[in-house]
Amino acid sequence: MKYTRNWFIVLGLWYVFNAVLTWPSVFGSTLPKMYPGVALYEAEPVFRLLTEAWVIVGIQLAAIGLVALWGARDPMKYIAIIPVTIMTEIVDSIWDIYSMMYSHEAMWIGVTTLVIHIIIILTGWVAWNKAHAGPR
Repeated sequence: MKYTRNWFIVLGLWYVFNAVLTWPSVFGSTLPKMYPGVALYEAEPVFRLLTEAWVIVGIQLAAIGLVALWGARDPMKYIAIIPVTIMTEIVDSIWDIYSMMYSHEAMWIGVTTLVIHIIIILTGWVAWNKAHAGPR
């Protein structure tokens, strides 16, 4: 159960940190690097809308992260956070593949985020299996 508890803590901290990274004042300067050569209309209201939409993604991840941090006290009681996280990461992976292929996302950013998604999915799977294997 120690692995699962630690996974909850690391996931929770990572997801809360992601909320900070998607905050408009931080994330706005990152978008031109993510989508090089794409007109982002940074001086227009539509750019603010884009950054505000991204902060919602960050807040949603932070919500999952806070539940994971809370659940680290009793991982089996909050074990459902693992499949929620895995499904979230699968959806985000699909979005990243789409973004690289059709939305001009920089390849290095897309691949980096895909690797992170895969790490979270695989370690989540291990946490799930270890939690259900019982104490050792």
